[in-house]
Amino acid sequence: MFYRPSKLKVALGLGLLTLFVSAPLCSAQDRDRDRDRDRDRYWDENRGMYTQLQPGTVIPLRMTEAIDVERSDNRVYHGIADQDVRGDNGRIAIPRGAEAELIVRVARDNDLILDFESVVVNGQRYAIRAEPNRVESQRDYGIVGAIVGAVNGGQVRGRAVRIPRDSIVTFRLERPLEMGVADRGVTRNGYHYHDWYNRDREHQ
Repeated sequence: MFYRPSKLKVALGLGLLTLFVSAPLCSAQDRDRDRDRDRDRYWDENRGMYTQLQPGTVIPLRMTEAIDVERSDNRVYHGIADQDVRGDNGRIAIPRGAEAELIVRVARDNDLILDFESVVVNGQRYAIRAEPNRVESQRDYGIVGAIVGAVNGGQVRGRAVRIPRDSIVTFRLERPLEMGVADRGVTRNGYHYHDWYNRDREHQ
């Protein structure tokens, strides 16, 4: 005898099937929404720019002046972004030509090292923001931007740092840079210095 399932049982079966099929779809959609929200977390739609540049951001800089030093004197050197840098949501975080600051400082092993200091985008300076009561010398021993790859004809670490003008130095951010951080540097004899590195270190 051929068995015919009742309409009620068929409806219940289809309902359960729909439930099981739709649950994973909803979960995937929720994950996509969360991912999109995270990608836009640091994007300011009104100003059309990021409020913070995240660790892992890779920034290729072209040096606009040569570096040839055998000691750290807190002088700031300049470069420009060699190409557009995009954030997680695909928008431009740093446009090509944006001005950047670099500094030669002393690493943990007492070697000199070229480090990334800041970048200016649409008039806003991105740098590490520190609370007024924080001893900023703690950050002196952490890399702001790790250099990715070798520099042709240049030396970026050791007893001396020598980088020819127009060299491309590529950094990967190790720390987040926040928008609108004021420059506390001073200018002497036509050069810019961040003397507060040493002053903060003295207060350890």
